[in-house]
Amino acid sequence: MHLARPPKRNPQESTITLINVVFLMLIFFLIAGTLTPPLDKDVTLISTLQSEQAEPPDALFVTADGIMRSRGDEVTAPGYVAAVRQKELLLPEDPVTVKIAADRDLPAERLIAIVGELRDAGATRITVVTERTMP
Repeated sequence: MHLARPPKRNPQESTITLINVVFLMLIFFLIAGTLTPPLDKDVTLISTLQSEQAEPPDALFVTADGIMRSRGDEVTAPGYVAAVRQKELLLPEDPVTVKIAADRDLPAERLIAIVGELRDAGATRITVVTERTMP
């Protein structure tokens, strides 16, 4: 009598490899992706017809009443410039760039005064953020 070998079974494909790949892709996109900070809900941006298109910045928001805010907290010009220096790890002699997102109802005189306060606090480059409108 001759005994036959049992038929070879193909090993079941493991889903662990697929799970690992998906998990690594998730981690990659979480690290590589950039999240933009939300705009201040109390500020309606100034509109312009021609401007460079860019992502919403991590800006100093100024309400129509002239109140300066950063990430929802009320700030002063010197405090904001100091926070930017600390966040970007700048030395005292390094230039500081500040982006202002001012409300369209903010009087121009107050905006100019805020720019002066920021310059006095050490800001070297100040940019006003606007919203682009279609003609």
